Amino acid sequence: MPPTELSDLLQGASMSTTFEFRGHTRRIARALVEAMVPRWPDFDLDLTDPVLARLERTLSAQPKAVQVLVVAGLWGLEISAPVFGHGVTLLSVADRDERDRRLSKIAHHPFPTFRQGILLYQTLVNVSAYSMPEVEAYLGANRQEWRADRKRLRDALVVLDAAVGASAVPEALGTHGRLSPAEFLEIGAADRVLAAVAEIQAHNAATAEAPAPTAPDAPAAPSPARSPRRSPPRTPRAPRATTTRRRGE
Repeated sequence: MPPTELSDLLQGASMSTTFEFRGHTRRIARALVEAMVPRWPDFDLDLTDPVLARLERTLSAQPKAVQVLVVAGLWGLEISAPVFGHGVTLLSVADRDERDRRLSKIAHHPFPTFRQGILLYQTLVNVSAYSMPEVEAYLGANRQEWRADRKRLRDALVVLDAAVGASAVPEALGTHGRLSPAEFLEIGAADRVLAAVAEIQAHNAATAEAPAPTAPDAPAAPSPARSPRRSPPRTPRAPRATTTRRRGE
């Protein structure tokens, strides 16, 4: 690595909130990304430069030690041709097919450290590539649309909760469920919830306008008859013992 690029990375770039590859390091990074980006026969968009820009944004959020490690690893791959028996051609100078063969050979090297180094760069490239809206749309997994729909569904559920109201008696979750588990995961579930909200609101409005039925006056209940008070039976007293005196005693 040229001393000026290393100095910029360790000093000047450390004071910035952004990270970018510079000079020959950028050429190495672009050659690596071009070899690793996913490609499909019917997908015409060149992902090299957009993925490289996303990779730089990803590294901007990483510690300085990680940034230095990534740059040092790029230079290691650049001059690794003689070590792995690939001749003396630099990685950034070789064509894409040659780069694919070199990287594939390193990825299957018996020494784990070499394999893990390739895995690190492949992971960074894949995360940056597969998160692009164009790639998501091509694969039929548009996360942007999904996230927007989930936000609408969350807002609709809040409105539904307010429309149903709190019950005086606690109820189990899902007592008033409006969506099945399959419907909940579908895009457009918010529309079903909003339709249920409109139905509840219309029912509440109709209930509030209808006069409440009055119950007829119920006849007064007769008071229970009081039973006569009875005195407890008296216990007969025992006769008093008397003594009779005789005359002359």
